Amino acid sequence: MKESKREKTIRFVLIGLCVLVVFGGFVYSSDSSEQEDESGQSIHAEVLTAGNREQNPVIAVTKMAQDQPVLIIYELDRSNQYYFKVLHSVSLQKRVKKIGLTKDKDGIWVQLDKKQWVLFSKSLEVLQEKKDAPSSVISSKQSFKYDEHHQLIDIPLRENKDPVQLDLSDQKAEPAEVHSLSADQPLWLVVLQEDLVLAQGQ
Repeated sequence: MKESKREKTIRFVLIGLCVLVVFGGFVYSSDSSEQEDESGQSIHAEVLTAGNREQNPVIAVTKMAQDQPVLIIYELDRSNQYYFKVLHSVSLQKRVKKIGLTKDKDGIWVQLDKKQWVLFSKSLEVLQEKKDAPSSVISSKQSFKYDEHHQLIDIPLRENKDPVQLDLSDQKAEPAEVHSLSADQPLWLVVLQEDLVLAQGQ
């Protein structure tokens, strides 16, 4: 049966639409996978106040809560098995790429986009917004090496002391960040890709 011009045109239009849909799906999936690669770590932390005998550690954490990015200030209650007590929390418009602290540790810088940095106070009021990365951002992150076979974290210390070791044998995920929670460094905060754990130094 011979195909009419109209049928031929409709066939080419349908083929063209199919190609466009497939191409569009491919572009969308590659974009979303790039975003996942960039922000594979869904949780970030910074230590605002290191703990001691009189004072509980205070930390700032960004994470996903019911598909909503949030910034939370926690106090870790030493008298109650380091219970994470929420002091302040705020919902964010976008997923967090990075966080850092001001030099005096009185403010928390949060990067939401390539050109969107927001400065929050310790009570999570917005103090400032910038398009470029702030010049003075510090972090409480410690450098570390992870032994995947033995599931041990080695944290080098200054003054030629032996490195601190943290045992992660009860965790399945690899550590992304390590932070000291106390002045004498026996307690550490380990940030995994989607969780936070406390570890005692050995």
